[in-house]
Amino acid sequence: MTARADLLSRVVRDHHVVIEARLDHRCRGGAGAGVHSYLGDGSMACWVVPPAAVTGPAEADPPVGWAVDAEVVTQPVPLRVGARWGEHDAADPEQFWRHWCATEVLAKLADVPVVLLLRGGPVMVTPVRRGPLEVHWAAQRVGDVLVVHGLAWTTRTSPSAHLRTREAT
Repeated sequence: MTARADLLSRVVRDHHVVIEARLDHRCRGGAGAGVHSYLGDGSMACWVVPPAAVTGPAEADPPVGWAVDAEVVTQPVPLRVGARWGEHDAADPEQFWRHWCATEVLAKLADVPVVLLLRGGPVMVTPVRRGPLEVHWAAQRVGDVLVVHGLAWTTRTSPSAHLRTREAT
């Protein structure tokens, strides 16, 4: 496991996502308020990552940002997007939502509208590069909600300008 993937794993393990009704939500953790994802059922996912958790003295390579996205896995796969992304995802809703959330996390961290990323297909691998960013992501299931957490770093090398989204064949 790389140091970046290890940091993501540790931060996800130590700083749990909170899923609750939007109206009841108040970020915990003071000034380091959480990053959020809003679900269609009126709830939201909040992930509070204290800056010290990713920029402490042990972190020689701190991320430049973090994001979370979540979806209820029991909801139907949107037909148009499922068809565009391929049968493998449309046949497996949990896999579809994993890739959808990973794509949303990349969109949030790269500050790119997700509709632009959808054209290239789903984000299926970690890490994924977009422009000057390298994003590591991890998925977890919390009840019937699939949550994808992501940390982003500025790349030191010049990656290809296009988005890597498909697994190598």
